[in-house]
Amino acid sequence: MSDGFTYQFYKTTSEAWDAMYQAIVDAQISIFWEIYIFVDDQIGKKFIDALVIKAKAGVEVKLIIDAMGSSEFSSSAERACAEAGIELLKFSPTGPSFRLSGWVSRLMRRNHRKVLIVDEEVVFLGGVNVKAEFTTWDDIYVKLTGGLARPLLRGFAKSYISSGGKRRNVRRLLHPKLEELIPLWREKLRFIVHSPTGAVTPRSKRFFLKALAMAKETVNLLTPYYVPDRKFLKALELAKKRGVKVNIFLPLRSDVRLMELISRTYFELTTRAGADIYLLPNMHHGKALTVDKKLGMVGSINLTPRSFTHQEESAVSFTDDRMVDELNVLFNDLKSKAELLNMEKFRQRNWSHHLKEWIAKMLEYFV
Repeated sequence: MSDGFTYQFYKTTSEAWDAMYQAIVDAQISIFWEIYIFVDDQIGKKFIDALVIKAKAGVEVKLIIDAMGSSEFSSSAERACAEAGIELLKFSPTGPSFRLSGWVSRLMRRNHRKVLIVDEEVVFLGGVNVKAEFTTWDDIYVKLTGGLARPLLRGFAKSYISSGGKRRNVRRLLHPKLEELIPLWREKLRFIVHSPTGAVTPRSKRFFLKALAMAKETVNLLTPYYVPDRKFLKALELAKKRGVKVNIFLPLRSDVRLMELISRTYFELTTRAGADIYLLPNMHHGKALTVDKKLGMVGSINLTPRSFTHQEESAVSFTDDRMVDELNVLFNDLKSKAELLNMEKFRQRNWSHHLKEWIAKMLEYFV
């Protein structure tokens, strides 16, 4: 318990699934869930069955899945949801369009959030999707309780409307209650509910740049996909000049081979800018950050162009001492398991690696 709210971090996908499932089972009023990848395999079916039971018991259930990320969601699962009274919506359908430019733009825009809100009170957010393939992955997810769901509820409502839902069904979620305008926890928790706006420097990207700018001692950054731009690399360089130690954690082997190849093309520039790169032995899908002992962040935001400019994202940043300390302990644990990148050895990889990376880099805008 911290200043009226509670929190709990989960370090693996399986741990998070267990906690999410239990929260759904315990739901009494409502379940609002927006998620990028949801597959009704042996893992996803368990969630669908639980949602169906709750909907039939009178709980309001609304589920938003991304049309591309959840393309494997079956028609039988859709029917089960409909028959139970679950409102299932697909964000940004991928079907062809007569207007090619509009269709391409729609394909690029995805809902990458992973936010589960139960009874408008219990909030889960971070990097966790639902698919059996992810059972052995590491990830970071956080559970929050204490009357702080309002910003995420508004974000959900906007996604719901964008996905074709009727505004009147979520009107109550769009406007904050007067007593929640300046909640006590606001000083220690801030939500990033990001939607593409066309801004030169999107809000989610500004967060990372400001975090590097405010650091005095240490920055820890975890991301599964790493495609930095010049502004980020310049911020790394300036942090290094101030004596800041920057540690970047990435999986040694990514689940997306293309992303792995593109990330490698930035290893040289990143180490020159002054950061150390730590490669994790297991696939880690988490997105998190700490700055000194003062600031932490957990969310769905990848350090990639598309995440900043074309995707719906969510995160929570916090200055609560206990939360930051606990996340720093998690980073220390990651460092003990990771291998520090040896640039001299990395430069010696053969020509075929260079060729693959060069080809992959041409596609970086789309990732």
